[in-house]
Amino acid sequence: MQIRWVYTVFLVMLIGMGSLGLSLPTAQAAVQPTGKERPYYRLEATYSNESQSVCGHMKVRLPDQRQQAWNEVYFHLYPNAFKDWKWGAESKPEKPGYLKVNKVKVDGVPVSTQEKGTLLKVKLKRPLKTGETAEVEMDYELKIPKGGTRLNVYGNTAFLAQWYPMLAVHDSKGWHTDPYTTTGDPFFSQVSDFEVKFQVPKGYQIISSARDAEKPTSTVFLRQARVRDFAVVITKDYEPIKGKIGNTSVNLWYLKGMEDVAQPLHDAAVSSMSFFTKKFGAYPYREVDVVLGETGYGIAGMEYPGLVTSVARIPTRNGEQAAVNVVAHELAHQWWYGVVGNNQVKEPWLDEGLTTFSELLFMHDQMGQNEREWLMRAAQRTDEIYKQKGVTSVESLYKYSDPIYGLMVYTRPAAMMWELVDRLGKEQVLKILHTYYDQYQFQTATTEDFIQVANRVSGQNLRPFFERWLYFKG
Repeated sequence: MQIRWVYTVFLVMLIGMGSLGLSLPTAQAAVQPTGKERPYYRLEATYSNESQSVCGHMKVRLPDQRQQAWNEVYFHLYPNAFKDWKWGAESKPEKPGYLKVNKVKVDGVPVSTQEKGTLLKVKLKRPLKTGETAEVEMDYELKIPKGGTRLNVYGNTAFLAQWYPMLAVHDSKGWHTDPYTTTGDPFFSQVSDFEVKFQVPKGYQIISSARDAEKPTSTVFLRQARVRDFAVVITKDYEPIKGKIGNTSVNLWYLKGMEDVAQPLHDAAVSSMSFFTKKFGAYPYREVDVVLGETGYGIAGMEYPGLVTSVARIPTRNGEQAAVNVVAHELAHQWWYGVVGNNQVKEPWLDEGLTTFSELLFMHDQMGQNEREWLMRAAQRTDEIYKQKGVTSVESLYKYSDPIYGLMVYTRPAAMMWELVDRLGKEQVLKILHTYYDQYQFQTATTEDFIQVANRVSGQNLRPFFERWLYFKG
């Protein structure tokens, strides 16, 4: 999901800049919480700038639909990865962080728990059958690491990602308790509803996955339905440039010293949101925010529902330029990952490959930048990697090193989609993507789902084509 610098520098050296035209399609109204078929989070949180911590209380109503009875429930405590860092020294935070929970209850009754690394197991008093729901509640304390990836404090701004206990996904394969890793994005979650009450210091304001207050206030109430996770930026340093596409607010937030690129990047945000809406389908939320600033080692941009981050500038052959392609990439993730989900631990190409293709399509059609030759050279390189390493474009995160991950997961699938344009025509490929978006909104799609949609829309058997590109068959 993230654009890492190892990928970005490789790509953007080939991309120039240009002017962006603005258009305003109509977006759908924000969806509201309904029923019990998805998790429902209620979070109360207080942020302390002095201690760089968040303390609060969380209640989660469990969904009532399941394929088998649950005897336990699992939550991811991702910030605990920063407590005892097990990865490279170059990405180690300057100060550790953690997510501590206590006083765990189910339907008001204390229950036993077991914590191991970034995973919390909550034992249920009785099996929870299909059609039944329960409410899990707990107190929590988040210590924000200094220099943590995605979770970080910079000046008077706190970037909060995966900052609360996140209910693990349960499906036909059981509980998905995949461990944290620094390659890619090991965050697989299901669509949920959120209500958040945040207390912040005087003068601070919140930028979030929900529709935010116009002015800073000490107590903030946030509500958003049908999002896969809920990100928050707490700041008193950022200034906004605001705009709209139909009923959707498109805001760009920047710091002092970014004035020269702030307006071009806001133009890019509005233009790309308009472009993707027309090509793929309506954006379902009432607001999207772009926050400029680096949010951890190696990350140029990162996406969350209704909120993305991006660096302000990127290196090009003509010197530093506004990071238009990074903004476009992260906003394309609102469609591929945000609305149409996938297991980004097991099949990361499905959001990253489609997002990279969407980014390059925008840069081609709106910016006049043609990267086809570069993509084909990169695809040839992946053929060599497959022969040497045996890895394909459909692997779990744990099979890749960072450089191979970028080529196999971002670049080769994007080249595949461009070749599909040559084979079927652009309008037919866009029809495939639009149909895929319509069919799998707010669901978790798979590689097989995408192939079946492509076959049905095109009226052809494209399986050999996808197997050659994704699995290196034939």
